[in-house]
Amino acid sequence: MSEPTVIITGASRGLGLAAARFAAAAGANVVLLARSGDALAEAARLIEAEGGTAVAIPGDVTDAEDCAYVVAAALARYGRIDALINNAGTIEPIAPIAEVDVMAWQENLSVNLLGPLQLTQAALPHLRQRRGRVINVSSGAATYGLPGWGAYCAAKGALNQLTRVLAAEEPLITAVAVRPGAVDTAMQQVIREQGAAGMAPDVYARFVRKYEDGQLLSPDKPGAALATLALYAPPEWSGEFVAWDEARVQALPLTSEASQTARNFPD
Repeated sequence: MSEPTVIITGASRGLGLAAARFAAAAGANVVLLARSGDALAEAARLIEAEGGTAVAIPGDVTDAEDCAYVVAAALARYGRIDALINNAGTIEPIAPIAEVDVMAWQENLSVNLLGPLQLTQAALPHLRQRRGRVINVSSGAATYGLPGWGAYCAAKGALNQLTRVLAAEEPLITAVAVRPGAVDTAMQQVIREQGAAGMAPDVYARFVRKYEDGQLLSPDKPGAALATLALYAPPEWSGEFVAWDEARVQALPLTSEASQTARNFPD
């Protein structure tokens, strides 16, 4: 098949689903990976109803066998892999370093850092063949410290470094880390539900206000940027940490069409 194939993790909802819808609308085959099988199947049906091509592969990025399987399934179905969007993530545990369960940190790192590493490693031989792209969904928390967010800040900072090292080691691919902004997703709900116990009161209140005042981003706009980068990120950007709304990202081909595409999506 001549159409590019993009594997997207955490694709059953939020940013991952938005990125998958935009990538499919641009003509890519999308391979959806998430733990929630029913929601993932519904996401694939939605994309196909919009005229796209999608396959749902239930799995867990923390499981090396699941990562190998989704790569094999993508190849069996479409014959190629052109990009990964490593989007699956978790903010938990929200707790001070002095009190946190170290095993909870381990789970966070398994999802936010080792999951992208495992999936990227499984796909690398095929990405090299296509001069493909790895798009790692990072966070502003990668560059500063928030009380209670130690595991998340550390994992996203490490993910940025993983992106830089991958770029240095793999000249045939393009690896980019992306800051998606404060998006109205399930992660923000976790912050509102659990953050009061583990975050500084003023910081927690700021996140609650963002939600109450309607300041959180819809997943569509940063999702469109993720899809755009997966399909069009220039090789000279490899290793960089970019914000979804940077002018140079918005100037790439797909983001310039994203507003019209989103209007055509059914609710």
